[in-house]
Amino acid sequence: MSAFAGNMGFSTADWVALFIFGVSALVGTFGKRLVRIIGLAVMPFACAGLILSLSHHASVPVQGPITNNAPTINTNNTNDQSGGTNVLNIIGPQRLLFDATIGDQLASKLPIGKSIEILAVGSRTDWNIADQYAQFLKAKGFDVSFSRTSETVPPLDHKITIRDDPATSPVIVIIAPSAL
Repeated sequence: MSAFAGNMGFSTADWVALFIFGVSALVGTFGKRLVRIIGLAVMPFACAGLILSLSHHASVPVQGPITNNAPTINTNNTNDQSGGTNVLNIIGPQRLLFDATIGDQLASKLPIGKSIEILAVGSRTDWNIADQYAQFLKAKGFDVSFSRTSETVPPLDHKITIRDDPATSPVIVIIAPSAL
């Protein structure tokens, strides 16, 4: 195997394009008149396919080294006429995973004595992660209920949002592990 093939790794599409290019070159050179015409007509397309197939290797994004995979928490508070919205802005892994530090931070933002409703948003995997946070809060003594949905409109832009409207109960904690 050449150094080029070893570093890049040829895909099936690369090999097919290379094979068609080679066959069209051979047929275009050594075939009968009609076969040569067909081979020469196919050759530019085979060459273009080979170039396109090989060019996708160069466009693969390279991920730099990960220095710290631990999540970071920023808290943003906004108050409006309908009550307070408290956002735990999680910066870190693409999907929020269960983390006791985040659970403690979440528990510290919730009022004691008021019931909590966890709304899990996303896939079944996301629901399981949100359920871990619900179980964590139950272990801390909170009265927690749990509901699930696959999506919200508009889509969520925070992984954890706390909605505490003084006029209503319960406090709603939206956990969307895959939110951007």
